[in-house]
Amino acid sequence: MSEQINPFSRLSRTQWCGNFSCSHWQLIAAIRATRSTDAGEVGLYLATRYALETFEGPNSV
Repeated sequence: MSEQINPFSRLSRTQWCGNFSCSHWQLIAAIRATRSTDAGEVGLYLATRYALETFEGPNSV
């Protein structure tokens, strides 16, 4: 069983934002995009999104 993120708990959000190096808003957006509070799914989504943004660069069209 994997760990779950509690989006209603500030302590839980802060813990996972620290683990994923993201803001609270990015974490909530990732939970909405994945429709999951599973830490593994949300973490994979955030890592993939970060990698794509880094690869494409800020000025990509």
